[in-house]
Amino acid sequence: MYIYTLQAMPGYKAKFEGDTSVKYKVRRENTSAAKDKCRTDIRTDLSYPDAAALVTRFNDKEREARSINKEAASRHATHA
Repeated sequence: MYIYTLQAMPGYKAKFEGDTSVKYKVRRENTSAAKDKCRTDIRTDLSYPDAAALVTRFNDKEREARSINKEAASRHATHA
């Protein structure tokens, strides 16, 4: 499973959360217990509103996928 976060681009320092004067990147972190904790840059050079919208959308999709997987696993467990 993945967690998506936003971070200021290298060379930029945000003065506060949501600072629109800097560029951001969206990062994905693999949180699986079987995998190493690796981070991947997904998108770079984004404005804060664009980066925040992507993070929200990606995390919502991950949450939806987890619930579908849990539901399928519980259905499979009751039929076995």
